Amino acid sequence: MARLVLAMCALSSLLLTTSAQTCKNQTFTNNKVFTSCRDLPHLTSYLHWTYEESTGKLEMAFRHGGINATDRWVAWGINPNNNLNSAMVGAQALVAISQSGGAPRVYTSSIAGYSTQLAEGNISYANSGLTGTRQDSEITIYATLTLPNGTTTLVHLWQDGPLSASTPQPHSMATSNLQAKETLDLLSGSR
Repeated sequence: MARLVLAMCALSSLLLTTSAQTCKNQTFTNNKVFTSCRDLPHLTSYLHWTYEESTGKLEMAFRHGGINATDRWVAWGINPNNNLNSAMVGAQALVAISQSGGAPRVYTSSIAGYSTQLAEGNISYANSGLTGTRQDSEITIYATLTLPNGTTTLVHLWQDGPLSASTPQPHSMATSNLQAKETLDLLSGSR
């Protein structure tokens, strides 16, 4: 009897975990489909991707919810040093600036230090298809990046913050902002 109860608890836990994964139910306005997705643990964010290990081609969409105002920015980035402790410094970021009445302005930014204003500039990964959409309170950034050969895991980070005259300002120092980073296995989707 105890084994039956234990088995039922385990099955219930598995079902609750599976049904809680929001990214599996998300669709995109351009009908894009990705092979993997992950509900990110902080800041109402989701990452969708298709990765071809043989070419290093990472086709991705980063979706960030809760952006109700037009004076906000969102960003997703990769730290090429794979350093989770100081993930922000050195990160190669995709940035979306919310704009009233339309799609966000999307660009790349290489983050040199903690006092960055996410200046537009080149990043160390070849990239294409960089676009963004805004639907209700969600901003989505789309891009294809070419990662170094043999990449299977990466340290990635995501963030949002205020704007001042279209210039990104520092993000909040709340716990959820400071913990918006993780190591991601591109092949299995696990942390």
